Amino acid sequence: MLAISLQKLKIKMSITTKIISVVIVIFYMFSYSQDCPPTDTVQVEPPQNLWSIPYENSWDGLEVMTWNVKEFPLSSYTVNYITEIISDILPDVIVFQEISDIQDYENFSSMNPAYDFIHTNYGSEVNPDLGMAVRNDCVEIVNHTTLFSSEGWAFAYRYPLKAELGWSCGEAAITIQLINIHFKAFDEGFNQRLAASQILADYIQYNISENIIVAGDFNDEIDEPEESNSLWPLVSDPNSFFTTTPIVGNNYYNSFPWGIYSSFIDHILISVELFDENTLSGEAQTLRIDDYTSSSTYQNYISDHRPVLWKILIDVIDMSTGLVINEIMNNPVNVTDSYGEWFEVTNIGPDTIDMNGLTLKDDGGDQHTISQVGGLLLEPGEFVVFAVNDNPAENGGVSVDYVYSNFALGNGWDEIIFEHPTGAILDEVWYDNGASFPDPSGGSMMLIDSYSDNSLGANWMTSTVPFGDGDFGTPGSSNFSDNGFMVNVTVNDGWNLIGLPVMVSDSHYQSVFPNSVLGTLYGYDEVYTEQELLINGNGYWLRFNEDSEVTIEGSELSILSISLSEGWNLISGISQGIEVDDIDDPDNIVIPGTYYSFGETYTSASTLEPGKGYWVKANSAGIISITFSVF
Repeated sequence: MLAISLQKLKIKMSITTKIISVVIVIFYMFSYSQDCPPTDTVQVEPPQNLWSIPYENSWDGLEVMTWNVKEFPLSSYTVNYITEIISDILPDVIVFQEISDIQDYENFSSMNPAYDFIHTNYGSEVNPDLGMAVRNDCVEIVNHTTLFSSEGWAFAYRYPLKAELGWSCGEAAITIQLINIHFKAFDEGFNQRLAASQILADYIQYNISENIIVAGDFNDEIDEPEESNSLWPLVSDPNSFFTTTPIVGNNYYNSFPWGIYSSFIDHILISVELFDENTLSGEAQTLRIDDYTSSSTYQNYISDHRPVLWKILIDVIDMSTGLVINEIMNNPVNVTDSYGEWFEVTNIGPDTIDMNGLTLKDDGGDQHTISQVGGLLLEPGEFVVFAVNDNPAENGGVSVDYVYSNFALGNGWDEIIFEHPTGAILDEVWYDNGASFPDPSGGSMMLIDSYSDNSLGANWMTSTVPFGDGDFGTPGSSNFSDNGFMVNVTVNDGWNLIGLPVMVSDSHYQSVFPNSVLGTLYGYDEVYTEQELLINGNGYWLRFNEDSEVTIEGSELSILSISLSEGWNLISGISQGIEVDDIDDPDNIVIPGTYYSFGETYTSASTLEPGKGYWVKANSAGIISITFSVF
C-alpha cells in the first residue's frame, strides 16, 4: 500500500474528484430543489359545474379563507355546492365553523383529495364543531390541538382549533400557527367575547415571535367604540391586526349580509410577525359567492355567511450553503444558564445568508422561528451570536446579535438544528454529555476549524480564552487568533506529507504554505481527493518546487482527537512533537508499528513532528487522542 506511484496517484485523484463533484451536485439538487407549482398537484373535481367563481390561488403566496358554513350541511345539496365553490377558488387553507354533522363533513373531505382535513369533536349538538382544510401540495399540517381547555365559558365551549402549518412552494416558505375560532353570538355573548379576546391577546403576547393567524366567526364588528366593542382587547392590541380593517364599514363587503343583522363579523387577524408581509402585499376581501349562485340558492342550500379571504406573497427564504454552528456555551458558571446560554454561527460560504424564516430547534419540543426586521444577515467569514438574553450586565458580558425564545441548551445532551421551512436541514450539532464532544463548565465548546465536520466531537475543544465576567469563549469572533505561536516546518522539493500544527482563521493551504504548488493538496479517506482547506489532525500530500522552511503562525494546539477509519489513514499531530507511544488509543485500534513518515522514501515513525503528515493503520474505526503536557 505504501509503495505509491505519485503519477498514478495524481491520475486517480483527478478521476475521483470529478466523480465526487458529480455526486455532490446531484445530491444538492435532489435534496433542495423543489418545483413550484408542485408536480404532485391534485385536481379538485366537482360533481357539477354550475357557476364560474373567480380563482383566488397564487403559487407566489398564501391564501387563508374563513367560512361559517351554517349548520353544515344545510341541505342535501350543500356538500356538492361547497365542493364546486372550493374547486373554483382553490385557497391554500380554509377554516370552517358550524359543522353540525361530522359524518357528512368526513364524506365532504373524501370528495376533496387535494385537501387534508381536520376537525374538532366536541360531542355536543349545542356546540357545532370547527374544521380546517389545507391544500396538501403546498401545506403540511405539522400538528394540531384545541386550546384553552380551562376557558370553556369564554369560548362558549367551542374550544379554538389550532394547527401548526408549513407552507412551501419551491424555495419560498413560511410556518404559521392558525387558530380557528367561533365566538358566542348576540348581546348576551358580549362578556364571553370580551373574555375570549383578552385570552387570545395574552396568547399572542406569550408567543410573540410566532407567525399567528386567528380566523373565524368573531360574531362582532371591529369598528365599534371601546365601550360597545367586545373585541377591544384584540382591536387595541399593538401586537395584533385585523386584516379586514380596510374593508369594514362598507355594507358591500358584509360577511353576514342579510336583513336587520347585516354586519361584518367574520375576520382574519394576524400577529406582529406578519405585519411586514401584510403591509407589502396583504389583501383581504369578502367573497360574494351569492352574486354567482343567486341569493336564494346561497341562503337556502349553502350558508348564511360569506367567506372572507386574506392573501399575502411569500418571499423565498435563503437556502445558501455555508451556515456553520461554530461555538456553544451551554453551561456558564459566572451567570445562570437562563441568562448566560449562547451559541455562535459563522458563514464559510461565498454569499450572504439571511437567516430570517429559518427554524431553530432541538430534537425535542424546543422550537423558534427566526424573525428580525430587515433580516438577520450573516456575511461570509463573519459571526452571529444567538443568546437567551442580550443584556451584557446579565448574560456574562456577551454582545448578542439575536435573542431566541422557546429554546434552551441542555448541560449534558442536546441538539442545535437549523431547518429551512421546506424541511431541509442547513446545519445541526448533537452534543453528547462528554462521550465525544467536550463537556465543559464555564467554557464554550468551540469548533477547532470552521471548515471541519461539526457533527464530530473530535473536531471540538474547550475554549481557553477568557471574556466578560470570567467564563471562557470567543462570542462574535474567530475561535483562534493567527498570532502568538509559531512552528517551523521543513519541506522538500517534490511531494511532502504535511499537516496543520496550529489553529488559524484562514486554513487555505496556500495561506499556510504560500510556496506550495497550486492545485496539489490531496487528502485521503479510502480514496484521494483534491482539497483546498487544511483541517487540524488530517494529513495531506502537498507538492513544492524547492527545499524550504515554512513558518506557520497561529494559536497553539495542545489537545487533539482524531477519528480513524478501518485501514490506512493520513493524520497529523499538534503544535509539539509527540512520541507515538504517548498517543492515547483506549480501544487499541492502531496496529503496532504502522506509523510512517515520508521523505524520499517511507520510514517508520516514532514521533509525530509538528506540521508533518503520517500514515497510520487501524484495525477498526475509532478515536485516538493527542495531548501535550509539560509534566
